[in-house]
Amino acid sequence: MQSGTSNIMQRAVADIITGPKRQEKPPKGGSGLNKVALIVVVMYLLVPLAATLVFGFATGNGIDFSTLGRTFADPDLATTLVFSLELALASTLLAVVLVTPTAYWVQLRLPKVRPLLDFLSLVPFAMPAIVLSVGIIEVYNGTNSPIINVLSLGIVPLLAGLNIVNTPPLLVCAYVIIALPFVYRPIDNSLRAINTTVLSEAAYSLGSGWWRTFLTIILPNIFPGVISAALLVFSTVMGEFTIASLFSLYTFPIYLNNTGQNDPHRAAVLSVLSFIFTLLCVLGIILLVRTRRAATGQRGAHVEIAAAR
Repeated sequence: MQSGTSNIMQRAVADIITGPKRQEKPPKGGSGLNKVALIVVVMYLLVPLAATLVFGFATGNGIDFSTLGRTFADPDLATTLVFSLELALASTLLAVVLVTPTAYWVQLRLPKVRPLLDFLSLVPFAMPAIVLSVGIIEVYNGTNSPIINVLSLGIVPLLAGLNIVNTPPLLVCAYVIIALPFVYRPIDNSLRAINTTVLSEAAYSLGSGWWRTFLTIILPNIFPGVISAALLVFSTVMGEFTIASLFSLYTFPIYLNNTGQNDPHRAAVLSVLSFIFTLLCVLGIILLVRTRRAATGQRGAHVEIAAAR
């Protein structure tokens, strides 16, 4: 009993010593300059958007809101927007599922391979999207190349026989490639920020397997990095134009481009609407993450109180 009381007292003293210190108030002299800088940044972001919206409704004689009605009356708007949303969600899910366990495995078991993974994650930056799309179409269009067959372990000839060129699944795979830098960096930084080796060994010592350790210990600790990666991939796919155009798939950016060639006012309204739609999706994901984090924090607090008792 005395030992348990002593442990509780030691934890209390440690919490007081290592707890967050009271934040000092910033000096009053710099508050005005900070506000001015914030206003300038907000204006820099919002003025072009407002100008685009005004141009969308403006006519030679004033403001005409009929452009908004014509925009929503077009059936291609909902079709292409839903299609792009499906592509973005599929690409985001596939990229996170592929990269997160791989980065964890390399961090834990193969640290010498990390430079190679860092290099591969930077390759899409150096490769133009048009080169990537033309290469993918050429490879999966039934090209018989011994080098490709060997490097792909026979997978490419098998997929080429299924005629997947210019299909949404192949487009999703292409999106995952161009989004690789955006999904790998946040996850890798999150894994570096936590003590992955110690957490994993502690879980193994308690009888947890690799996947259970990853899903219940590692993933919750790097969840903010995973969400950041997901948001970057989602935003990138929603605005991608080149690969979808070469794949001959009618996505929302292609619809926006075609509309701009015929009616620039509708294209301006569509640009603002796409920005608002993407922003709402991002804010929804952030709100979901904060709600989950708050619930997790409350459960953690209950566990600490029960352990102290």
